[in-house]
Amino acid sequence: MRRFPVLAPAAATQVFDRAHSTLVWLAVLAFVLPEPAARGLVILAMVAVALAAAAVAFLAPAAPDPKPDADPEPPDCEPMESDHGL
Repeated sequence: MRRFPVLAPAAATQVFDRAHSTLVWLAVLAFVLPEPAARGLVILAMVAVALAAAAVAFLAPAAPDPKPDADPEPPDCEPMESDHGL
């Protein structure tokens, strides 16, 4: 069985960060542009960036589930004093 190529988690994070900033700038551009044809091209570019980010999400490996420690170590400081209900 052939495996899919995967991206490193750091690379996938960098792609998502850049895609997010690109989508924000394209949204501002679509809002500012007066011509409808130019707005249509900007919206198509936004769709292309979103599809590219979805492809990266498909190729990025899933993050492992964090497993809680079964026996956490006590803190190094002194325990708090208690009045034992008095």
